[in-house]
Amino acid sequence: MSKAGMRHMGRVSAMRCVCCFLLDREQLCRTEVHHIREGRQQRNDMLTIPLCGEGCHRGPRGVHGDKGWLTMLKMSEFDLLAVTLEQLETV
Repeated sequence: MSKAGMRHMGRVSAMRCVCCFLLDREQLCRTEVHHIREGRQQRNDMLTIPLCGEGCHRGPRGVHGDKGWLTMLKMSEFDLLAVTLEQLETV
């Protein structure tokens, strides 16, 4: 893990869940860092998004579940990455 990757993931982990933000939902648990691995994408610490652990990350409708929140948002994980990067620019 590179220093830049560690620094980036630290900033991402301090953010609000990007799905909860976009859905205007209250975030009920702590933020976790999710590595985007759509298709054959290899793990990359710079391709990470903030997701609440028990809800949007590992919950039944989360990215490791049926992806119901992504379907509701009509977005991919890469779309969430774009929102995350925009939010990081304003901090």
